[in-house]
Amino acid sequence: MIIKSKSYKNIRSFTTVLGYIFRENEKDQSFMLTKFIKGKDLSTEELHQQFLTNEALRINRRKNNVVLYMDILSFHPEDAKRLGNEKLYQITLKYLSLRAPKSLAVATVHRNEKNHTHLHVCFSGIEYKSGKSIRISKDDFKQKVKLPMEKFQQDVFPELTLSKIRHEKSFSINKELKKDNEKILEAKGELSEKQQLLKILEEIFKTAKSEQDFYQKLEEKGVKLYTRNEKITGIQGKRKFRFKVLGYTSEILQSLEQNLTLHRRLELLQKVKENEQQRNQNSKF
Repeated sequence: MIIKSKSYKNIRSFTTVLGYIFRENEKDQSFMLTKFIKGKDLSTEELHQQFLTNEALRINRRKNNVVLYMDILSFHPEDAKRLGNEKLYQITLKYLSLRAPKSLAVATVHRNEKNHTHLHVCFSGIEYKSGKSIRISKDDFKQKVKLPMEKFQQDVFPELTLSKIRHEKSFSINKELKKDNEKILEAKGELSEKQQLLKILEEIFKTAKSEQDFYQKLEEKGVKLYTRNEKITGIQGKRKFRFKVLGYTSEILQSLEQNLTLHRRLELLQKVKENEQQRNQNSKF
């Protein structure tokens, strides 16, 4: 199991994040667990209102208050066949009892990504009706949540041999969370920084006359490049994006020196997408 945590500081997340985890195409073979939520079969808007009403009770207010957490509990693909909804429900209940026992919470399971079973657990940044923050330190997270969860899994579900908790992978925004955030933005009709860059790269790749021309056209678009060992390596945005990670390997960029036809460029762009998808898949476990 990999445990990851993402925090949100804008009340709009009550709609965007919850709308994302309960999206229509993920409802098959799923379930919805709620805690301190009133009513059944609630819409995203109704859930938003209950989280918003509870957030209004916050005692200590600051600009950077965390209003919502989304924690993801991921399991090894080979353990998917051993993970029925009953087990996942018990795991979710145990996790909430350790991490957010007094918070408003909703959770569901996602299965539709190539047997990559994972739980989405969303809970309020303050206790239900008390207004007290549930912020937790990194060390407390390990001692009071991760280690007890590890023991619970070993004692109750020893058959999940491949999903042992990986301590080095938690309590940070990692690649999978970034990918989820991109999907949330997409659901809102917006493009993430990465998606915007991919669109620009594809547009320029279709017309660039050489690798150097490719870099020059990017800079003309206002894209800032960065170098490593005196070689252009990637793009410097809010974070760094290596060309290789975006699918543009050195071989593909060097092919621009060959006076490519549009048909050949489109074939290479398809290869770029396959490269990026493969890297995303390999980064999960």
